[in-house]
Amino acid sequence: YRTHHMLKVASDPTQDIGVWIRAYEDKDHGDEWEKVYGDYDAAVDNPTVPFYKELVERYPEAKVILTVRSADSWYDSMCRTVFRSTKHQIPHDIPEHTQKMVNLAQKVSLKGYRRDNPEREPNKEELCKIFNDHIEEVKRVIPPERLLIMELGEGWERLCKFLGKDVPDEPYFWANDGNEFFSNHIKAIDELKVAEKKMAARDLSK
Repeated sequence: YRTHHMLKVASDPTQDIGVWIRAYEDKDHGDEWEKVYGDYDAAVDNPTVPFYKELVERYPEAKVILTVRSADSWYDSMCRTVFRSTKHQIPHDIPEHTQKMVNLAQKVSLKGYRRDNPEREPNKEELCKIFNDHIEEVKRVIPPERLLIMELGEGWERLCKFLGKDVPDEPYFWANDGNEFFSNHIKAIDELKVAEKKMAARDLSK
């Protein structure tokens, strides 16, 4: 699968973040999803997940994979990644495109938990409720024939059967632990800076 991921948005200045912003701010906005998803046949992570209801309506043949785990383990993981202080890990001179993505994530992620205060400290009880409520909402919204609910790290068999694919002859993958989370995002920022310089050079040569 060609999969759309948050790191794609973070590293590619041609990704129009305004599509998600307009979808968030105006529920009657025109259909612009093909601008960002037209070249992909799967999507994971932010900023896709907060718009899953709009996307399953737009793409009626799409299947949904919901990974579940205990709320406690999810919260611990979030504290090691998203909620971990980025003071010394993320450069201060991040490009404008990346800052727009960060601002978007703060608005739409976790039901806007950090919408009004980007530095809001995580509250375990509140966040675990958001997590559990999201799981139940997905179960209500997505028809059973389009939904696969998987335990985190469960393996290939049920996933491949759901997607109509052969089970690959390799171990089930594991990625995005705390250290990898930050190194991936720093790499994405560096790639974005290079891409922006190339775009600027092309503009000057016209």
